[in-house]
Amino acid sequence: MHEYGRQMVHLVFGLGIASILLVPVPGLAVLIYASGLLGGLMLVEAVLRGWYVPGIAEIIGALEREDVFPGKGTVYFVASALFCSVAFEPRVAFIAVLSLTVLDSVATIAGLRFGRHKILNGKTLEGSGTGFIALFLSLLPMLPPSAAFLVASVAALAELFSPIDDNLVIPVAAGCALTLLS
Repeated sequence: MHEYGRQMVHLVFGLGIASILLVPVPGLAVLIYASGLLGGLMLVEAVLRGWYVPGIAEIIGALEREDVFPGKGTVYFVASALFCSVAFEPRVAFIAVLSLTVLDSVATIAGLRFGRHKILNGKTLEGSGTGFIALFLSLLPMLPPSAAFLVASVAALAELFSPIDDNLVIPVAAGCALTLLS
């Protein structure tokens, strides 16, 4: 249940983080993401120093993986959203961050629940395929089918083959693919 809970939080908060890019106020997303990243790093530093931070300690205890620094996934998620908000136009940045949100959460949940065929880096055919399909379907209202297919394919391949944390790679890969299509 621990990983299912993590991924549901990833999905819900990821949608909120991506939605910030839809607010038509220039520079607002950068300001929010940069503030969130700095605040998050301060909280990580406090936890690493052994300080008890009410609420945060409970969230980390309930949702964080054992083998990583506290809040790693969230820090990487917000850092990649910040990068996308600076590097890409708002529509592309939104789709890039949405790609991470949908693909990573759905692939992990499906892989844990239905995964039987390991393919690479502990990932399963069932998880990767389901994440790809969910992302493709999520992109269809915003993109032509061929573009949605390409972006979902690039994001899924980035998630599957990346040697580093996928929270850093998926949005950048999706944003670059969409930018190249434009």
